[in-house]
Amino acid sequence: MPVKPAISIVCPCFNHGRYVPEMLASVHAQSFPDYEVIIVNDGSTDGTKKILDNLHHEKLTVIHTQNHGPAAARNTAIAATKAPLIFNLDADDKIAPSLLEKAFAVFSTSPDLGIVHSEVQFFGARSGRFELPPYSLTAMLQDNIIHSTALFRKEDWKAVSGYSDELIYGLEDYDFWLSIIELGRGIYKIPEDLIFYRTYKNLGDCRSGKVKKCRRKIIRTQLTIFRRHEQLFKACPEEYERMLKLKKVWENEPFAVQWLKQIYYSLRYTIR
Repeated sequence: MPVKPAISIVCPCFNHGRYVPEMLASVHAQSFPDYEVIIVNDGSTDGTKKILDNLHHEKLTVIHTQNHGPAAARNTAIAATKAPLIFNLDADDKIAPSLLEKAFAVFSTSPDLGIVHSEVQFFGARSGRFELPPYSLTAMLQDNIIHSTALFRKEDWKAVSGYSDELIYGLEDYDFWLSIIELGRGIYKIPEDLIFYRTYKNLGDCRSGKVKKCRRKIIRTQLTIFRRHEQLFKACPEEYERMLKLKKVWENEPFAVQWLKQIYYSLRYTIR
């Protein structure tokens, strides 16, 4: 019987096939060899399927599905994994050679941990560090301060019923991290730049003349997260009151367009 790997790397992929060889090169350069890779092609409409079908490696599995969004793609990939630890990695990003080894070592000595991630560097259209503040529950409820590329336990994924398909406009990773925090798990950030996050010149609808539509999506998504994690927000009264105010204003929309604009421009979220 084949030995189960220690870590399963899951990669949702939509129209990013051209970046997958670069991502896989960073994976196969890991100092930690005990892993498998599951890539889910989420109904790509470009040449991604052909690229993925031409990839062959003993540690790689490719799954093709219809387009259901990143939450469903992540769930499909995780359901196919064999390891007790899951590592998220988007198809267009990269990781440093020591990341898996260091993250696994942290998990091995800390049974109460739920999420291990690291500092993040931008590459592509821009460079520099993705500045994420130290973890606290208050900071986490203000913004998603844990990058989507992180290591967590498959048993926790099962315990929270996976990634929610309610988050159709993004932030499904933020919602998932909050669910793991609700389990009472700890968070640890490796203080090194071990994750490389690809950036693009075209930032999408939020910067391309469709701001109003994007604003509504972001606020609607925030309120969905608030509804799903209201008890967690209650632990931080100031953040709870902020979200109650946003909810009240949203319910009275369209009379609060100007106020919503102010809230939107104060947000740091980006729907990828």
